[in-house]
Amino acid sequence: MSIAAPPSLRPPRKYCDITGLPAHYTAPHNQIRYFDSECYQLVKNMPPGVDQQYLSLRGANVILK
Repeated sequence: MSIAAPPSLRPPRKYCDITGLPAHYTAPHNQIRYFDSECYQLVKNMPPGVDQQYLSLRGANVILK
């Protein structure tokens, strides 16, 4: 018996960086994924640097040298 299987053909699911629910939207100015307009209000009012901390949690942050 083997459990080896080929990679999935389905695209990976995208989740909200704030709530963990399935994300329907992405903020254009900082690429943070959000679930609804309530989460967008939080994303829109984030101070500089906090957005990079959220992006680093999912491995999408930008590192400048």
